[in-house]
Amino acid sequence: MKIYTKYAKNIANKKHKSKKNDNKEKPSTHLPSQAQKRNIFATIDENFGFLHSILGDGLGLVEGKYDVLEGQAQVGVAYIEGITDIKLISSQVIEPLLKGKIDAKIGFDGILLLMQSKFISIPNTKRTDQMEQVVDSLLNGNTVLFIDHLDTALIIGSRKVEKRAIEKPENEVTVFASKDSFIEDLETNCSMIIRRLPTPDLHIETFTVGVLSHTKVKLLWFEGTANTKAVEEARRRIKSIDIDTVYGIGALAELIEDAPWSVFPKYRQSQRPDIIAKSLIDGQFAILCSNSPFALAAPISFWDHFKTMDDYVERSLVSSFLRMARFIAFILSIQIAPVYLAFVAYNHSIVPPPLALNIANGREGVPFPSVVELLILTFAITLIREASMRVSGSVGFFIGVLSAIVIGTAAVDAGYVSASVIIVAAIAAISSFAISTTTLIYPARLINYFLILLAGAFGLFGVINGTVIIFWHLAALESFGVPYLYPFVPFDLEGMKDTFIRAPYSVLKKRCKKLIRC
Repeated sequence: MKIYTKYAKNIANKKHKSKKNDNKEKPSTHLPSQAQKRNIFATIDENFGFLHSILGDGLGLVEGKYDVLEGQAQVGVAYIEGITDIKLISSQVIEPLLKGKIDAKIGFDGILLLMQSKFISIPNTKRTDQMEQVVDSLLNGNTVLFIDHLDTALIIGSRKVEKRAIEKPENEVTVFASKDSFIEDLETNCSMIIRRLPTPDLHIETFTVGVLSHTKVKLLWFEGTANTKAVEEARRRIKSIDIDTVYGIGALAELIEDAPWSVFPKYRQSQRPDIIAKSLIDGQFAILCSNSPFALAAPISFWDHFKTMDDYVERSLVSSFLRMARFIAFILSIQIAPVYLAFVAYNHSIVPPPLALNIANGREGVPFPSVVELLILTFAITLIREASMRVSGSVGFFIGVLSAIVIGTAAVDAGYVSASVIIVAAIAAISSFAISTTTLIYPARLINYFLILLAGAFGLFGVINGTVIIFWHLAALESFGVPYLYPFVPFDLEGMKDTFIRAPYSVLKKRCKKLIRC
C-alpha cells in the first residue's frame, strides 16, 4: 500500500510540473535551444561546425569555401541539397563572386555590401546575425553565405519549387466557367487570385503555423469590402494555432472554425480560384495554405454551399432553376429515405393503397426489418463510393458498375433486400451528388442516418422532430460572426436576391451586407 501511495504521489508531482511547463511561453520555432538567440560566429569553420551539430549529416547539408574578389575575401556557402536550386546559386552567386573584381581594398562590411548590391543578382537577399534565422532559412531551401572574419551572413532566396501543371478542377466541374484549379504551390495559387483581381485593395498577409511543418498560410481580403472584425478574428485564430503539423486546408479550417463539433462546415472549401475571387468581392476573406490545392472562404451562410460559378454566367432564369434543383436534391438526400421508412413501418394509412400493396409484395421474404434493411443498403452505397474513389480511373468505374448492377440485382433476387429500398437509397445517393460543394455531401449523409434512426424509432413524428432539431441547430450556428442562415434568419430582403434564386445583374448592384456580430 505504501508503494502504491508513493507511486501515486510521483505521478501527481509529474502532472503538476507538466502543467507548470505548459503555462510558460513556448518558443516560436521548433529549433534546438543552442540555435535560439545564438549569434553568428566570426569564422566560417565555426559556423559550419555549428550547423553540423544542429542539422547533422542526414539532411544533405552542403558546404563550400571559396576565395572571391581576387582573394580579398573568403566566403562559405551552405545549403541543403534537394530543396535548393543549385544552378541558380552557381550561376548567380558563386560564379559572379569568383570572377568579380574590386578597385581598392575595403573593409569586410564594405565587401558584404558590395556583394549584395553588385555581384549577387538575386533580389530576395537579406542580412542576418542570428543563427536561428540561418537554420530556419536552410530548412526552407535558401542558401546562406558566410564571410570570414564577419559575424553577419547573407540569406539568399534559392528555394527549388517543383510543382505540377494547372489542371481542370476534379470536384467542382462547371460548364461555362473557367477551367483552372489550385495546385499545391502557394505562390501559384496567389497569382491566380491576383490575376483575377489586379487591384491594390487586395491585401495578403502571411503566417507560419505548425511547430514541425512550418506551413505557410496566406490570409486574403479586400480593404473596404471585407468586415474588419471578421478579418481580425481570422488573424487571431490563425496566430493561436498550436499544433505540430498542419496537413492542409481542411485541418487548418477545423482549427479555426466556429463549433468544430457540428457536422455543417462554417466555411466554403474550393479548388476553384474564380469562386475564391468572387468570395473576396462579396466581402469574405480567403485562406490559402501551402501543400494544399484547396482554399477556404468565410464567413459564409448555409445557402452559399448551393451556389456555383455557372450561376453567374448563365441567364438569371436558368441559374435560378438550377439552384432550386440543388436545394431539392439536398432535401431528397436527407429526407426521402426516412420518410419512406416512416410510411412503411408506422404511418401506413398515409401511403396510397396501390403503392402500399406494391411495397408489401416487394418485401415478401425479406428477413430484415425495414430500418435495418435501409441502414445496410445506405451504408453499402457509402462503401461502394469510397471504394470507387480510392481506385484510379476505369477500375473505380468498374467497381461502381459491378456493385450497382451485379450486387444490387443479386440482392433483390436472393430476397435480402426489396426493390423499393434500392430505389429509395439510390435516389438519396444520386441527390447528394447534385450538391455543389463536396464539403456538404458527407454532412448530408450523416443527417440521413440520423433521420433514418428517428424514423425507425418514432415514425413520421421522429422525422418531423429531427428536422426541427436540425433547423434549430442551423439557426444557432455562426460563421465568424455571421448567422449561418442569413439572410433567411434574420431576414434581409437585399440578401434574398442571391440566395434561393439569382436575380438579374441589373438588380444585383449592391453587395450583400453581412450581419457581423463579432
